[in-house]
Amino acid sequence: MGLIPVTEVTLIVPRRELEDALRELYRFEEFHPIRIEGAGDPVLRELEQAAERGYIPLEVLIQELGLREGLGVINQLMGKTRIEQREYTADDIRKLLEKLDAEAKPLIEELNMLVSRRKQINERLGELKTLLAALSFLSNVDVDLDSLARMRRFYAVFALAPSKDVAELSRALQEAAVLEFPLTPTQSAVLIVCSKKLGEKIEKTLRGLGISPFTLPPDFPRKPAEAYKRVSDEVAKLEEELNKIEARLREVSEKEAVRIISLRDSYYTLKNAVHSLGGGGPLKRFAVIKGYIPKNRYEQFINTFSSRYPVFSREPGAHHHHHDGHKSHETEEDPPSLVKYPAPQKPFENITLIQGLPGYFEVDPTPFVAIFFSIFYGIMFADFGQGLVLLLFGLFMASRTRGRIRLWGQLLTLLGASAAVGGFLIGEVFGFPLGKYIGSPQILHLVEEAEGAKQFSITEVQRLLLFTIVLGVVHLMVGYALSVVKFLKAGEKVEALTSRLPTLIMYVFGIFFALAFFGAGGRIEGIMSSTEPAPFIGVPTYIVGTMGVVGAAACMFVIMFGRYLYGLADKAHKISFSAAMGQGMLELMENVIQFLSNTISYARLTILLIVHIALLLLLNNAWEALGPASIPALILGNIGIMLLEGLLAFIQALRLHLYEFFTKFYDGAGRPFRKILEETDFARIQIR
Repeated sequence: MGLIPVTEVTLIVPRRELEDALRELYRFEEFHPIRIEGAGDPVLRELEQAAERGYIPLEVLIQELGLREGLGVINQLMGKTRIEQREYTADDIRKLLEKLDAEAKPLIEELNMLVSRRKQINERLGELKTLLAALSFLSNVDVDLDSLARMRRFYAVFALAPSKDVAELSRALQEAAVLEFPLTPTQSAVLIVCSKKLGEKIEKTLRGLGISPFTLPPDFPRKPAEAYKRVSDEVAKLEEELNKIEARLREVSEKEAVRIISLRDSYYTLKNAVHSLGGGGPLKRFAVIKGYIPKNRYEQFINTFSSRYPVFSREPGAHHHHHDGHKSHETEEDPPSLVKYPAPQKPFENITLIQGLPGYFEVDPTPFVAIFFSIFYGIMFADFGQGLVLLLFGLFMASRTRGRIRLWGQLLTLLGASAAVGGFLIGEVFGFPLGKYIGSPQILHLVEEAEGAKQFSITEVQRLLLFTIVLGVVHLMVGYALSVVKFLKAGEKVEALTSRLPTLIMYVFGIFFALAFFGAGGRIEGIMSSTEPAPFIGVPTYIVGTMGVVGAAACMFVIMFGRYLYGLADKAHKISFSAAMGQGMLELMENVIQFLSNTISYARLTILLIVHIALLLLLNNAWEALGPASIPALILGNIGIMLLEGLLAFIQALRLHLYEFFTKFYDGAGRPFRKILEETDFARIQIR
């Protein structure tokens, strides 16, 4: 399936019937709204504000409580925590909001009360602990605050100050003695002593820095030791209350986390659903609703709405007609991309999304990725036993996880199956010959024994190398062909016919040239004269070489001069000779470099398989030396090789797609088709 065609539709709805129309749209579900600015519809504004009033306090609570919205792979695999999707249904959006409010408000009130009280206690504890530290200091040094105030010849003051301000205080009061006693990491006790005549200056300086002399509250005992005991008792009571609040918050968080997040998601979905419609357009008595729907549901949409409201539709890419009959160019952004894949292709969407979502007018590469990625991985990680292990782990991962992580599990399952098939075809199971256990076609005998020693067969390695290069040629040709399709779909015939198509054909003739080169024994002069058969195709080398040289030269001519010649025939695409020549030369140089480097890159498929088998051969020497005693080492070694080689094979297959394949035709600049009521991992909304 891939990219699903969509149709742009517009509804003109009397504003008094707007809620009824929204109800039907929510039921229809697959409607991607286009926001239309306007003065603002009272109904839409009221519904959006109601949803926002529910959303904001829940979002604040989630932040306050530190609730985890996404669950890691390990947690999901261990089954300790699961994402639970809750469904909320109602007859219309108002009733749904009422239903959400009825469930959310008691929870919000209780949690807000607990969070607010926790904040008050923490603030009070901060004050009391600083006071406690000061009282502890005063008790230890036996300072009487009242006696300090009664001194006749000296002015003395005891204060609490931020530690960072003490140095500035000392610089400002150089005539006085400033003694600092650290109490906490951020607070210090300061004792200032100076002559009586400097007392006023001391007070002004303290006020300027926001520091007040330390005084005991009026209802506290005047003796520091007694006041210390009283503060200690209050701290103990507050900490006990705080522990109870924290325990209750943990209990509610663990028990109600899914409900809190799902309620938040539901409010957010409703808020976005209303906001995405905009202000309903500029009309006073009518609201304009515009969006995209799947083309295959157009008849259903018409049957639902056309009997009550005017419905206008337009195919994406079609041009509007002005009253004078001339076409106007498309001014709106490209339509959203609605993608649906059959089950075997769906997991490979994750590979495509690394580059980005396909644009609506692009070629969707996912069906091709599903085929080639599986083949590449199966070649590089070809082992029947390890492939089955990867397959089983993928099935386990897919059964225990949700969302995108589940798709990765399904992808591992398919790649494991591909690796198992590859291992079966070459007769490998954990590095041992598979033929000893079950029948295998053994289409390659990469490892041979000579005088009791195992070594790679050069002939078989060369066969595999040639096969992977040919596979790479096919892969690249598909990429170049899709490039032609891309530009034709976009209506850019000049680029398609004078650049992309000649590049594809030039690559084909370049392959002919390479075959002729090898058929002539590596002699350039024999390419167009040798009668030896060319490799693979058996045709005399001089025929293949002549086709390659003449065909490639013709393609070069088109690339260099095609734009200029096309411009002479069509004035709308006119280009100067020098500009066409310069652009063509650069393109030719780039093509030649890419042809060579891209094609050689597919040798990695052979290299990774050789490395994989070599590691297993090295590991399996332990079995031949130690027998059953080596089983623990074999298990650990196979796990290590699966982790290392499995990851390397994935990275190389990914690289061959991102750098060799996608660069030929794929941008990945699409934007997703979003249903008017989006579904999240935690919440799903339905209007009955």
